[in-house]
Amino acid sequence: MFPGRSVSMKLRAPLAAAVVCSGLLAGPASAAYISASDIVSGSSGGLTFSSSGGSLGLKTVAGVEGAGVTSGAGGNEIDIGQSITADSSSGFVLSGTTLAFLYDGPEFGDYQEVATITANFFGSSDTSTAVLTNTYTSANDTILSLLIDGVDMTSLILGASEATSATAGTVDLGALFGNTLLSSLTYTATAGTCGTGSCNNQSDYGIASISTASVPEPATVALLGLGLAGIGMSRRRKA
Repeated sequence: MFPGRSVSMKLRAPLAAAVVCSGLLAGPASAAYISASDIVSGSSGGLTFSSSGGSLGLKTVAGVEGAGVTSGAGGNEIDIGQSITADSSSGFVLSGTTLAFLYDGPEFGDYQEVATITANFFGSSDTSTAVLTNTYTSANDTILSLLIDGVDMTSLILGASEATSATAGTVDLGALFGNTLLSSLTYTATAGTCGTGSCNNQSDYGIASISTASVPEPATVALLGLGLAGIGMSRRRKA
């Protein structure tokens, strides 16, 4: 028998377990891309979707689908007084979302439209709110502002199409709430101000997509804990 080899083997087993567990943590456990039609179906990617002010509905403009709410002035968009909420009982991380039909003025008699997204943090009563405004400066501009809890976070606007009658008025947003685990996400419309044109159509828009990041599963975290505990025990025995 070789004592040195025995100790080495005892150390290697839990270390390997910990490495495997850490690899599991790094892998995707619940990452998902959720389209507008997925949202309207009521559930996708571990999230369930509900609406207020009408039923979930789908709208297509310039080849782009957006999830909205029926019965509003915009027709299957999220109008003022309506909402769409994404819920998860186990928590999720928002890695990005794309809005559609968010215009800034003359194309459809719109105000400078405002979308509000409110996050509820998992296991807490705390919330955070993102406010996105499409601002009119010229007919083909892509000028928008983004405030999160009152702080300028325009850098999280990853891209936008021109807001014209021939486009879908899309806006791509990044991880608005960082890597924080969320229990729900609610999309609403907020009254905007008149930029130009007739301004007879208040804020309304749709959700083109939602993307979530991977979240470690509880069982995976437990396995990692066992692996690390094994390393500690082996080191104590060796000492």
